Amino acid sequence: MIPSRTRCVGQRGSTLLLVLGILVIFALILGILASILLTDLRASRRRANEHYAVELARSGVDWARAWLMERGQLPASRLTVKGGEIDVHVEELPSGGRRIVSVGRVVEGEARVAAQREIAVLASRADGDARRGPDLSATP
Repeated sequence: MIPSRTRCVGQRGSTLLLVLGILVIFALILGILASILLTDLRASRRRANEHYAVELARSGVDWARAWLMERGQLPASRLTVKGGEIDVHVEELPSGGRRIVSVGRVVEGEARVAAQREIAVLASRADGDARRGPDLSATP
């Protein structure tokens, strides 16, 4: 009776080691998959922030064009929107046109995580067309 009992205990121990080995392998696989998932999540968040910065910069150009059409002159200001900010500056060109420089920044807390610059040139009309008003069509 003693020999069969020893053999049974030995089988239980080997089964336990096999199960523990399989669990360790699963844990390693799950760790690798979690690492890959986090890397992809960071990359997609970075791409989304860069895309949002582009949209903010384009919005700044559109805002400046609308403001110039309405009032003729742009106030120097920073626009604050949800999740970001937009700096817009207008420069007078020697040709009589204007250059709009808009910088869109994505902000998370105190950190600026992405930024994009958009530049548009507003051409001036020739002297013969001055009676129609300024040409505010933008060319990037």
